[in-house]
Amino acid sequence: MNRTDRLQAILTHLQSKKVVTAQELAERFDLSVRTIYRDLRALEETGIPIGAEAGIGYFINDGYTLRPVAFTKEEASALIVGAKLLSQNSDCTVNKDYENALFKIKAILKPQEKEIAETISQHVEVIGHNPVKNLYISDIQKAIADKKILKIKYLSLKDSKPVERMLECVGLCNYLGNWHLFAWCRLRKSYRDFRLDRIVELNITDLPCAKDDIFSISEFIDSQKPFHHTPNISFRIKKDVYRYLDNWKEYYGFVCEEELSDSYIMHFYSDNYDSIAFMILNSGIMASDVQPPELMERITFYAKKTYDWYVK
Repeated sequence: MNRTDRLQAILTHLQSKKVVTAQELAERFDLSVRTIYRDLRALEETGIPIGAEAGIGYFINDGYTLRPVAFTKEEASALIVGAKLLSQNSDCTVNKDYENALFKIKAILKPQEKEIAETISQHVEVIGHNPVKNLYISDIQKAIADKKILKIKYLSLKDSKPVERMLECVGLCNYLGNWHLFAWCRLRKSYRDFRLDRIVELNITDLPCAKDDIFSISEFIDSQKPFHHTPNISFRIKKDVYRYLDNWKEYYGFVCEEELSDSYIMHFYSDNYDSIAFMILNSGIMASDVQPPELMERITFYAKKTYDWYVK
């Protein structure tokens, strides 16, 4: 990227956020902080009113209007791919908002960029279910932005009917094909993970979030990683079947593995023996030296149940 393009990109970055640090810009453009300082001064010399606050960062002064942002063909293509992905990995409310935003973006594209966007749209597809259910994503985002407590009715796998919860939100995360809300639960007095498709009712209250030491979403995710725990599950698998498990192990509480001459000893942390039993059986691997005995009992139970269903 030449310097002219970089200065335009830095200006666009400044437009995108309320405050931007020099370190953030340096990391994005793979430059030294000293070079970023020189670039910011160059922008100021062209008449861009860049404000600065010591210890906080840089910003565009209020009231200054910049010309509409132009998109490259690569950026226009990326927008279409993003729309395709979002259509299969979100809910109806977010999809509608994104569609409206995309129309506005397309309106300022140059004719050539519009043609490229249409071509890409016809040649990219994401296969999956078409999400029409309201997962309350927009409402949850509003509660996070306004720092308000959510009141939900949640149907967990362990409950026979929905239970009311009062939540202080940490953030949203999509993993294993589902959207999850990480939040401090006042009922359980601990941080919890709530699957959005199990929320049967949600309301934003007027109550402000009161917890001062609430996690950031990255801190919450890091705190849940299994390597923070002592493994309570282990089993041995042959090296020739390791690939069947390798792509899935992280989703089931994988902690570490020991490589032997012809096999691996896998170590996991989980309080759900059923899920580990399903993983082993569904992977089609023959595990040995299974510990603890309770896990082996679950594997045997489900294997026998499958045999009885299809053979007897």
